[in-house]
Amino acid sequence: MKEPLTEDPNAVSTFANTVVRQTKTVLCKCKICGASARYSYYGAIVCHSCKMFFKRNAENQKSTLQCSSGNKCVITMNNRHACASCRLRKCLINGMRIEMIRSSRCKKNKRNEKRKLIINSIPLTSTTSVTPDKKYPFDQKNRDCLLLSQHDRTILLESTVEYTATIGGMFLLCQARLLDDLSFVKSAEIIFQPSAIVCIKRVIDRFDSDVTFIKLILAILAFSTISYTVYRKNTQSNLTNIKAILSIQDMYTDLAWRYLLYKYGHHQAVIRFSNLLRCLFSVSEVIVEAHEAQQFTDIIDYVVEQTEEALFD
Repeated sequence: MKEPLTEDPNAVSTFANTVVRQTKTVLCKCKICGASARYSYYGAIVCHSCKMFFKRNAENQKSTLQCSSGNKCVITMNNRHACASCRLRKCLINGMRIEMIRSSRCKKNKRNEKRKLIINSIPLTSTTSVTPDKKYPFDQKNRDCLLLSQHDRTILLESTVEYTATIGGMFLLCQARLLDDLSFVKSAEIIFQPSAIVCIKRVIDRFDSDVTFIKLILAILAFSTISYTVYRKNTQSNLTNIKAILSIQDMYTDLAWRYLLYKYGHHQAVIRFSNLLRCLFSVSEVIVEAHEAQQFTDIIDYVVEQTEEALFD
């Protein structure tokens, strides 16, 4: 809450007839103790020491501070710490205002609250939507999924499970560092194509390290209307409520973006989202490579079958 004191010599431009202002801070004396002062704090020209004294004592100790010399102390730079009561009284006499402290604090609190609430401004922000539950899987716990018809949930499951299962699996591999184990890698190459393992390693190297962001990405993908990556003999049916699904997807995307803005700032948020797009293209490549192995399609079919049983039985 500072108001700089400035000198404003004016220079008139002969071409544009505009006033050029050059500012220079004026050195003054503190009205409380006489020390050097450059700015006005809380309504009076005071030094930094008296500013901090007033901020600490004005609200809480105004009625409790007492002077042992009958409120007649002369406050100077050398003895300003001797009598807090007279120093505070002199602050008030010279125009320092308690309400200006409150105003400054309220503005700061409002800024902090606005920053904290940036990721809570979307009506879906229940932690159960994006965090794993030990008892119920995502499709059983997420209320947005439960609002959709059984038909649409089935179509979404069948069309997105390759992406969610692949990214989720790669994230677990990354967290557990299983690809550092040579025997595990050789076993994985037996189940999948060796070229798929190479692609998986490349994607994992690009993975974002933020666990919460990865969970939000999985939620976005779970409601995505993804085009077919590989050819399927049985063409899937159309979704009956595509607008609702796109709306849910937009909400999770907006939530992920707001989360990145809140935690990392705009510059890093752009970088992380750009990196996400590169990862998704790489994941598509992994899925195409993995489809060459029958074991992969068997795993996906098993996941779909078990999930449908849990949801609809």
